[in-house]
Amino acid sequence: MKKVLVLGVTGLIGRQFETLLAGKAQVIGASLNHPENPVDLSDPQSLKALFEKVGKVDAIFCTAGVANLAPWGEAPDSEWEFGIQNKMMGQINTIRFGEQYVNDGGVIVLTSGILAQYPFAGSGIVTTVNAAVEAAIKASVTEIERIRINAVSPGWVAETMVAMGMDPGPGMPAQDVAQHYVDMLDNSNSGEIVVAAK
Repeated sequence: MKKVLVLGVTGLIGRQFETLLAGKAQVIGASLNHPENPVDLSDPQSLKALFEKVGKVDAIFCTAGVANLAPWGEAPDSEWEFGIQNKMMGQINTIRFGEQYVNDGGVIVLTSGILAQYPFAGSGIVTTVNAAVEAAIKASVTEIERIRINAVSPGWVAETMVAMGMDPGPGMPAQDVAQHYVDMLDNSNSGEIVVAAK
């Protein structure tokens, strides 16, 4: 049975992913408020400590990472810095520090987001950091060959749209989004970005 580390396991997609893997893999969960494996994605030392604690795995999945919507001309430096350190560098550092802990033939799967390709007014920070995550994957696979490095790029998640008071019709249920991550455990080409959206 494969050993899989899931960053962001207590989040909406992370919980569904863990449920789908039940009985198929040994899941080690981690998140900001996890009781056994707390990790702050924006803190490089926190990530390094988690990888050292968990040790060798067959896969690392990162369903964590936050960047906030804000108007381009009004977003303060603090919002840019937060998105860059959390969503962007947190995921890039998952490759940088986590790669050595993944067994040969294993995989690291990150989370970008469809706003990288389809921005709208107010999505500047999110669009920028998502695009940077995808670019980092494309760059890293030119040098890292013994494991696969991929990402899932979710669109709107139906449950999130409900929570925001929006019509969930255009969204994809979290379980369906999570299935895309499950599929990448065994079947993917390194450098692949899989869109999980209607």
